[in-house]
Amino acid sequence: MRRANSSMLQPIIDFQGRGIDIVTASKKLAAFKEKLVLLIKRVKRWNLVNFPCLEETVTENSTLPPIFVAKNVEQMQRLCTSFDGYFSCGELQACNIWILNPFMQNLEDLDDDVSIKEDLIDMRHNRGIQMEFTNSQLDHFLASQLEAYPALVTKALEVLVPFATAYLCEQGFSCLLHIKTKSRNQLNSIHDMRVALSTKTPRFDAIMEKKQQQ
Repeated sequence: MRRANSSMLQPIIDFQGRGIDIVTASKKLAAFKEKLVLLIKRVKRWNLVNFPCLEETVTENSTLPPIFVAKNVEQMQRLCTSFDGYFSCGELQACNIWILNPFMQNLEDLDDDVSIKEDLIDMRHNRGIQMEFTNSQLDHFLASQLEAYPALVTKALEVLVPFATAYLCEQGFSCLLHIKTKSRNQLNSIHDMRVALSTKTPRFDAIMEKKQQQ
């Protein structure tokens, strides 16, 4: 099959980038896997709507031989199995669902001995915090509540903070490739990479004032 519908690949495209946590990655991956199962069902019925180039070719010429469809279905089923093998982890446990939305969690699902249950009760009765949650990203909201609810926020960050993808590592290698070329193979690129990879804008004027002109 030559080219799939871009909407099928969008969850994987969005898988990389800053701010992707394990919860977001798990949801995108689950959506892609479910779409892949739907795609397999469509192809079995000779519905090629997700492969517009192939569909156009078949329409203009002739129908596909059954063996072609069977082989492609087999390959997609292998892809599903591969996803299950490589990405079997990352789903939130039932006791941690509150991380996604502390105000929608059914507190009866939490054990009474859980230390954060009192914090969740206090938080859901604070209208101001609810409005802040609605208007903020999850990680920004949690960071803003660290001082008020340290135990609850620490528990949530233990799930959200671990790296979900190799995006930052790959970005570092790409940056090094552009900085340390063959003509600069002796260059110590530590400081250059720090500037290139940082999300902060350096105060170049202040830095240059500390340097002696040659």
